[in-house]
Amino acid sequence: MTDQPSKKEETAAPALPDKEVELNITTIPTEFYGAGLQMPVEEKKKQEVKVAPVAMPGAPKRSKLPIILVAVFLLIAIGGGFVYFNRSLLFPASVPTPAAVVVETPSVEAPSAPFDVSATSTNSQSVSLRWTDAAANESGFRVERHDGDGNFSSLTSLPPNSTSFLDLSVESGATYTYRIRAINEAGESDASDEASALVKTQIAVVPTRPELPPAGLDTDSDGLSDLEEVLYGTNSKSPDTDADGFLDGNEVFHLYNPAGTAPVKLLDSALVKIITAPVGWVLSIPTSWVITFNAAQGTQATIDTQHGELFTVAIKENPNKKSILEWYLAENPDVTATQVIPFRSKGGYEGIVGTNLLTTYIPWEDNIFVMTYELNEQPFINFRTTYSMMLNSLVLSGMPEIMLPEPGTPLPFEPSATPTTAS
Repeated sequence: MTDQPSKKEETAAPALPDKEVELNITTIPTEFYGAGLQMPVEEKKKQEVKVAPVAMPGAPKRSKLPIILVAVFLLIAIGGGFVYFNRSLLFPASVPTPAAVVVETPSVEAPSAPFDVSATSTNSQSVSLRWTDAAANESGFRVERHDGDGNFSSLTSLPPNSTSFLDLSVESGATYTYRIRAINEAGESDASDEASALVKTQIAVVPTRPELPPAGLDTDSDGLSDLEEVLYGTNSKSPDTDADGFLDGNEVFHLYNPAGTAPVKLLDSALVKIITAPVGWVLSIPTSWVITFNAAQGTQATIDTQHGELFTVAIKENPNKKSILEWYLAENPDVTATQVIPFRSKGGYEGIVGTNLLTTYIPWEDNIFVMTYELNEQPFINFRTTYSMMLNSLVLSGMPEIMLPEPGTPLPFEPSATPTTAS
């Protein structure tokens, strides 16, 4: 067995022989190589295994700083390139704010004052104003007025180019003074010259009512015409047939029998009969008279006196339940409120008498009960007291009756309301 060479000999390279000799390979001690490197050289050659160099113990270690620097450089280069090529997206250019454009607005001057103002009144309800517009830049006018106290106040505003105004807020007999100012955004003009007007005084006009035909022949002046005396069985030559102290006409008016001692009523003596309409009104008429319902439910009816005169009944609609006067004036726009007469029946129903003095209107829930005396060209009112008797007997369904004492002022068709005229 050949002796192991010393370490010194291991490190020295042997001299190559001149002739071919057997080659002995000295390996590094096993503690510096893995087990895989300890196989024979021949097998290594055959397998041509490449082994990465391993740092020797005690050999200086390679620094990682250059690698880090290279990596950092690459990152900076790549990032910088990305930012450079995308700079328009990452850093959009700011749009410079345009300088404010100052528009010089031409100065506006206050308008010129109107002139040549006039004020006139031709009736008791208005004053007419006129003036000349002296401005070309006004946005409107202001009309000012005072009524004698010397302090002007604004009355109204008018659009530009106005030259007239009708003042309807005046009182009859008063004097008003006016002045006008033109206005725009710059201010107002000086006041115009002043103009005054005296409103005409209203002359009260008493509306006239038509004259009723004279009452029928009433020989004894008891309030019953001679034709009515026949209906109630009274003496046409005695004003108080039953001598109870009451005129025959007043007794009929209050539904009493003029030929019987009170408290005997007309119904108790069969001198009248009761008419009941399906729609809900009830009425007493003389027994000899004839009634005809001209419409379903009795919304229209005719009462025949058998002497030419007629009495008609009509039910008019009043769905908004207006007052009787408001309803009547709406139906008769040419009539004023002073031309109608208030009415109140003995049963307490309140209404009005129309301008013809022969038609009575009584509100009834959402309807109006209308009763008219039709003369049919008769020259006299022969049944005026009977007309009142029928209205006093009226009963309207759904409306309570309030029996009243004798009325104060007689209505046009009541006894003693009109003078008696012989035929």
